[in-house]
Amino acid sequence: MNSNRKQWMVVGLLVVMFGFSVAGQAQDKAGVKTADFAWMTGRWIGHLENATAEQICSQPHGGEMLCLFRIFQNGKPVMFELYTLQDTPGGPELRSLHFATDLSEKSVQQPLVMTLKQYSEKEVVFAGVPGSEVVTSTLVRDTSTSMNGTIVLTSAKEPHIRVRWEKVEYTAPLRTK
Repeated sequence: MNSNRKQWMVVGLLVVMFGFSVAGQAQDKAGVKTADFAWMTGRWIGHLENATAEQICSQPHGGEMLCLFRIFQNGKPVMFELYTLQDTPGGPELRSLHFATDLSEKSVQQPLVMTLKQYSEKEVVFAGVPGSEVVTSTLVRDTSTSMNGTIVLTSAKEPHIRVRWEKVEYTAPLRTK
C-alpha cells in the first residue's frame, strides 16, 4: 500500500472517530449502546489542516449504525470509507473499510477495529486494537453541533492528527481545501 493511501486511511480513522463524543450522562462503557449515538445521525463536515472530510450517518437500528465518508484534498476526493458501529458485550465497536476513489480494490481487506476505552458526557476515547497504527482517538464535544478530535498514532513521523467537526444540513455546500 502506498504511503499516501496509508496516511489517508489513518486520517479516515480520525474522521470516523468524531462521532463518538456522547452528549448524555456519563456511564460505564459496558452500558453504552449504539442507540446512544443517535445524535450523530446526519451530515458532518470535518476540517483538517490540509483536507476536508464529509460524513453521513444513518439512524442506529438493531444495535448497528452505518456511516459513509470521504476525504477531499485540493478539491478532489482522495479516499472513501464505510464503517459500522455495533453493539458488543464490551460496548460499541467500530469496524471500518477504506477504499480508493475508483473502487479498484481487487481483494477484501481486513477491517480496522477500534474499541471503547473511556466514555463521558464531554470526552470519549477509543483505542486501536493491538498492532494498529492508532493508539487512541479522543473527541471533545463543545456543543451539540461541533467537536474537536485528536488521534494519537504509533508513528513518530506523524504523532497526531487534529480535526474540527461541524454538523451541517444535507443541502449545505461542501467547501473543500
